[in-house]
Amino acid sequence: MTPEADSAEAFLEAAPAAVGNSGTPALRLGAYEGPLDLLLELARAQRVDLAQISVATLAEQFEAVVAAAIERRAVPLPRLADWLIMAAWLTLLRSRLLLPAAAAESVEAEREAAGLRRRLADREWTSRLADWLERRPQLGRQVFARGEAEPYALTTVGAPPPADTAELLRACLRLLVLPHRDRVYRPRPPALWRVPDALERMRELLPTVGEGADLAAFLPPLSEARASSRLQRRAALATTLMAGLELSRDGVAHLDQMQAFGTITICAERLRVGPGTQRQNPNG
Repeated sequence: MTPEADSAEAFLEAAPAAVGNSGTPALRLGAYEGPLDLLLELARAQRVDLAQISVATLAEQFEAVVAAAIERRAVPLPRLADWLIMAAWLTLLRSRLLLPAAAAESVEAEREAAGLRRRLADREWTSRLADWLERRPQLGRQVFARGEAEPYALTTVGAPPPADTAELLRACLRLLVLPHRDRVYRPRPPALWRVPDALERMRELLPTVGEGADLAAFLPPLSEARASSRLQRRAALATTLMAGLELSRDGVAHLDQMQAFGTITICAERLRVGPGTQRQNPNG
């Protein structure tokens, strides 16, 4: 048995410990002993002599580590794929030393190596982008969009036809050309008891009330419909009170209220009876 076979057999027996602390296979290639990722970094930086490394030994040890990892099911598949890419890179760098510098095969190998580097860079960026998207809040899970309008339902059989836009515009035009007076809103005020009417009624009734009468005696006679309306009754009472205040200001009538919120009495000023005064005779 050759020395290479003996080393491969020994490595296969120590396969459970062939994964280093960095999570990559730990290789023993004569000129180098250590993890695969470190060997690849040193080779890229040209700090290790790849000419002293046997490609066959690299392939045997790598195969042994991968087989042991698959058998134990201790390494996930994405990590195994990363191992394979590292081994392929290392093999590619080692194979370049076997070709002449000016040969056409060397130029083609360089071109393929550049393409491989681009693919690996694209794969790394894709992996980073996938991780970034995975960490972002997912629509419909962590965040929710605004409600959207219901889709327009197509006209079914028997449904009314869609509106005619031209007819709608013609109707709007007919409304716009109407005279201004027809477009002015004029509210119709309710028929309430007015102050001039209350003044005229109080002047008629004041000579007949004697020494005084309740304010309600001067209210106008309301119809049954108007008397049942609270607005009509309150408007008539307020209007009569305002008319009485107008007559009191003019010296025609006298208003009196004995207590707060009590009954208001009205009498003619010339018939007023008070301290130090005498009732005047209406007939002179």
